[in-house]
Amino acid sequence: MPRPKTVKSPAPTPQPSTPSDQRKGHVSKSSRTLDDTATTSYILVMGSTGTGKSTVGIFINLTATVELSKTFEHKSQRIVMVDTPGFDDTIKSDVDVLTTIANYLAHLYREGIQIRGIVYMHRITDNRMGGTALRNFRMFEAICGQSARRNAIIVLNMWDQVKKDVAEAREKELRESDLFFKAAVTAGARTMRHWGSRESAIPILDNLINQPPVALAIQREIVEERKAIHLTAAGLTLLGDLAAKEAKHDEELGRIREEREEARSRRDVDEERDLEEAQKRLEDLRQKLADEQRKLRDATTTGRRVSRRAQTSTQSSSSCCCCS
Repeated sequence: MPRPKTVKSPAPTPQPSTPSDQRKGHVSKSSRTLDDTATTSYILVMGSTGTGKSTVGIFINLTATVELSKTFEHKSQRIVMVDTPGFDDTIKSDVDVLTTIANYLAHLYREGIQIRGIVYMHRITDNRMGGTALRNFRMFEAICGQSARRNAIIVLNMWDQVKKDVAEAREKELRESDLFFKAAVTAGARTMRHWGSRESAIPILDNLINQPPVALAIQREIVEERKAIHLTAAGLTLLGDLAAKEAKHDEELGRIREEREEARSRRDVDEERDLEEAQKRLEDLRQKLADEQRKLRDATTTGRRVSRRAQTSTQSSSSCCCCS
């Protein structure tokens, strides 16, 4: 296994900062630099879209490409927080999201850079944990693996937007239910509350940087075991989700075909036309799911190649937006 080393700067090449970049979460350089002997801690941030990931710190934004964030200092450590797109992104498919995350994490591992902590963001405002949230959490568990859960914190965000008794009841259910976070908590993950304030963010950061660095499951699988992305635990989880959706569409298509035949026998032209349109939409969705599965299986080469954009460079520093 590659040995962790002291890092003088984050891996990716910085991109020019423009007003558009800043709206996306990009940051410009600062003239002040940290002591070159300081250790850089990489913290991965995961969760569904809209869970408030940007409220915990400054991020490398993986939504389009891997880009360099402003490094901030906390208790004599350089810190880089890596914001990952959710597996419900409005622009990128789940396959693209997984490939982006896998490539970046594999690059860090090859460079001997290990993750210090993992944050999984969940809105305490949600009165139920629906399919999207469950899918994101399954992918989080598959990417991290069993041994990395002790480095993980499940941050229950937006605590300030819910009545205390309601939030506490939801927290208890999330921690104790086999359907939600119980297995992760049993394996060593912790839950912490976040009110969207500096005061509630600092304890989260303190807990993260006090952990020893860890190799994530997907890093070991791609780099050490030389697995293609679709054969990693995360890849197999995603393939299973895509196949389940495809099977559901197949079942629905069968029902619609039967109803079309009935409408045709009754000579109900309007209903037959509506059902024909519904069938076409489902067939298009089914084809997209099949295409996504093929794309994931073809992602082998991409998963094993280090991006040439990921080059070491001198980096700037600042205070964390939640700790200044």
